Amino acid sequence: MDAGEPIPTPQKDPWSVRLQAILEVLLITGVVSSYLAFIPFSLLGIDHKLLLSDSKFIAPFILLEAGITLMLLILMLNIHEQRLTDLAGPSTRWAKNLMIGLALVPLLFLINVLVSLTLMYLLPKYFSDHNPLLDTIRSPQDLALFILAALLAGGIKEEFQRAFILTRFREHLGGAPLGLVLWSVVFGAAHYVQGPQGMITASLFGLIFGLVYLAQKSLVSPIVAHGVYDTLVLLGFWYFRNVK
Repeated sequence: MDAGEPIPTPQKDPWSVRLQAILEVLLITGVVSSYLAFIPFSLLGIDHKLLLSDSKFIAPFILLEAGITLMLLILMLNIHEQRLTDLAGPSTRWAKNLMIGLALVPLLFLINVLVSLTLMYLLPKYFSDHNPLLDTIRSPQDLALFILAALLAGGIKEEFQRAFILTRFREHLGGAPLGLVLWSVVFGAAHYVQGPQGMITASLFGLIFGLVYLAQKSLVSPIVAHGVYDTLVLLGFWYFRNVK
């Protein structure tokens, strides 16, 4: 480049591209998929209160919503001539990413404990010593359904969902850091059924999973950490539920 030649400025995406990215993010947040997933239950006369009170309804709903979200995600990726593997990252270094995911699990438990203690002593009215969703687990069959839902919806769907949203923000909507902060808040709010404590914990978890994904450029670590943590929580609840 000649000394007198002006330095080219980066071109911004046209408004149509940004608008499409916004619509794609909104479509994948879970609002549409939750509405669609609730339709068959509504046709059977099952309202939201009944749905949230019985694991035989909750787990199938979670799985159905996850399936719809993943189908929408695949559809949008196909429009851009992309695949799920493009979001998941390279298949190399899977062993290292697996170990990182396992190493994150104790950190997640520590965060859960710190959030609980903080609320217990500083904001006791927001503290809860139980998860209302876990209270619906009353049999080994319920436990198995919840573990399946946790692995597929939590470990897989939510992490691909997060990766898709962060990618759209990185490419068209102001950068991945902005997307990570905004989606972590929304992710936490989506756990409103678990109360303020669950919402805060979920937001922090979402922030960690997103940071690890952006740093490693791979979904292996977040998927492993998310799936293992949820499974251990469910098993711990079941086997220690009667311990006083």
